[in-house]
Amino acid sequence: MAMLSSVPSVANAHGWSEFPSARQNTCYEQGGVWSGTPPNAACAQAKDISGSYPFVQRNEYAKNIQDFNNINAVKAAIPDGTLCYANDSQKRGMGAPHTGWTRTELSTGTFEYVFNATAPHNPSFWEFYLTKPNADLSKGLAWGDLDLIQEVGNVPVSGGKYRINVTIPSDRSGDAILYVRWQRDDAAGEGFYNCSDITIAGGTTPPPEPGPEPDLVRGDLFVSDQFGTPEIGDTVKYDIINKYGEVARSFDIVIDASNVNDWARLLASEINGWHEEFKDGAIFIGDWHAEMQHYMYFQNDPSRNFFNSKDSRASGQLTLIDGGDGGVEPLKGDIYELVKSDNVVNAGDKVVIATSEAATLTQTQGSAVSIQNNGTASVVVDTAGIVANETLSFMASSIESDSVETFTFEVIADDGGVTPDPDPTPDPDPTPDPDNGTWDSSATYLGGEVVTYSNQSWKAQWWVQGGTNPKATYENDQWGVWRPAN
Repeated sequence: MAMLSSVPSVANAHGWSEFPSARQNTCYEQGGVWSGTPPNAACAQAKDISGSYPFVQRNEYAKNIQDFNNINAVKAAIPDGTLCYANDSQKRGMGAPHTGWTRTELSTGTFEYVFNATAPHNPSFWEFYLTKPNADLSKGLAWGDLDLIQEVGNVPVSGGKYRINVTIPSDRSGDAILYVRWQRDDAAGEGFYNCSDITIAGGTTPPPEPGPEPDLVRGDLFVSDQFGTPEIGDTVKYDIINKYGEVARSFDIVIDASNVNDWARLLASEINGWHEEFKDGAIFIGDWHAEMQHYMYFQNDPSRNFFNSKDSRASGQLTLIDGGDGGVEPLKGDIYELVKSDNVVNAGDKVVIATSEAATLTQTQGSAVSIQNNGTASVVVDTAGIVANETLSFMASSIESDSVETFTFEVIADDGGVTPDPDPTPDPDPTPDPDNGTWDSSATYLGGEVVTYSNQSWKAQWWVQGGTNPKATYENDQWGVWRPAN
């Protein structure tokens, strides 16, 4: 007979300042962190510097400092200018100077501070700092800019939240930064550091909004016990299957030395981030955390990570593709929209599927579209005929080997598209006028097109826009985009 016992579980601490909202959480909630540009200029600057990582990892602004009771040791580990990202170089965009951070309005006096935490970590203590009235907020935050306004010891957790009454001094007003340190009293000395951008005004601070409830249906495990162990060179693919049994979208990760032990988390992060950005969180890999009151991925407990969807008929399928199959180099490629690089385009856009070998493209899903330049390494898909939001899938078959690859992207036809409405003036035809084959530095050419320059014919090997003239390009690199046509 099996016996059930209750044992303590080990979990990494996670969380962020929910009210007033931490800088990284505000950027995450405003969107644009996976594709396009965040609407807030400061968040956009942070993304330019550090990519999406600081937003995806909004719950891990942490630093281990064994001598954590020594404030000088803390200041040495997190030096001036790095406070808002806990001196994690991968998140340094969140500490870059900018005056445009979105601010939460608070009043002087006492308000309820809320920290969204994965689990209580006691013994622990809290420190609340506020920038001095003369602090220069246009520069990176420094310890000398801060006043310690409050210290709190162990705090009980309630519904996955730490709630602490914090008092803003009556002589403060205007823009400021509330800097919060949550320090665990353990051997590792793990501490969490959050910057909340605020504006101090008069009156009473409104209470925070009530927490959310789970809204997804839990399905199968993300990685089943029977799934194999990927090796370097393999590819792991995850297909989202819709209610009709069709592949709605595919995600994959190529296994290399940097991710061989962390591929599941990285793949789940891509799936979750994309659906948060474009599908309003319709799918999530992980599980609902009752105390935190939100879905999360459990990095250290794979048995808690499931496929969750708003549609109970949807599902996910994980596939391991052997990277050494027959010694044939897999056909690789990317999707390039002619305006920007993304896997989500607006109806009417032309998409170039650029592959490492010449390939024949066959459509396998979605309304029929025009395929141009087929049989080359730069096949063009014209989405002009798409009238409703849908997913298009294609299979590229290499002409030179037995290699095949599937490409999938979303086409947005309504006002919720990912790019602004086009200018009323029609875009110029990217293909040069056939009656005038002279190379034009402002034109766009597809692989296989021939132009004339310096009394010689030149053939484009792949998609190219502008740049150096064909002759100079060839003289610099005989295997470049332009080569003699005969």
